[in-house]
Amino acid sequence: MRDKVLGLLSISRKANKLCYAKDILDSFKYHKVHYVFIASDASDKTKERYIKKCLYYGCPYTVKYTSEEISTAIGKVGVMTIGIKDIGLANAIEDKEGGEENGQTSKKTHK
Repeated sequence: MRDKVLGLLSISRKANKLCYAKDILDSFKYHKVHYVFIASDASDKTKERYIKKCLYYGCPYTVKYTSEEISTAIGKVGVMTIGIKDIGLANAIEDKEGGEENGQTSKKTHK
């Protein structure tokens, strides 16, 4: 299942449907982010900041993957947070992820 999710993340990168770091926080305001990956090895402050925003805006997220796994999937180095901007890809990732486990929400707010 992890490989399928990381594969979808790679597709999102190739389709230019990702935003990174502070762009995610700006995109929340305009409801342009539909799913967020937060690296499990990110700092506690980073996790707290992004999780609070996700909960406030009703955006599903996960903290199951390490920075290395995320970075390898998208071909960049040292990525701690990624936002998916495409609704279809976000829903596909959410379906693969499953329910509320390991610190993720499973709330389809966008259809």
